[in-house]
Amino acid sequence: MPVTWEIRGSVLVVTLVGDYGFYEPVAAITKAMLDPQFQAGTSLLIDARLSRISRSSEEFRERSVWMASLKAKGLSARCAIVISGEPHQFGMARMASIHLDLRGMELEIFTDLNEAERWLSKGGGHNAIAAG
Repeated sequence: MPVTWEIRGSVLVVTLVGDYGFYEPVAAITKAMLDPQFQAGTSLLIDARLSRISRSSEEFRERSVWMASLKAKGLSARCAIVISGEPHQFGMARMASIHLDLRGMELEIFTDLNEAERWLSKGGGHNAIAAG
């Protein structure tokens, strides 16, 4: 299954693998937010290390508008993405970060899942990839 989700305490982890449709992550996040374990203030962690999808700037803009709308439903404005470290993934993550920033959300980019989860769970520290 290309898109899965799991709630780990105050973090919703969405894993993207291979090729998947544009709305599969939307469906996964929507379903997770309906789960009784989901609590207001839960942060989103996207594990995209195994994703093989490239998205356009317009698709990132559309997704960021939708994600920002989830703050009113309890999603934290702080989220993280874990990438493989390949230059194209970093570029796409930066584009997503910019679109989310314009809508009042903070996205940090990591290459280590545990670091990303710690950053979200503890509300800070800054071992994320430098925005360069």
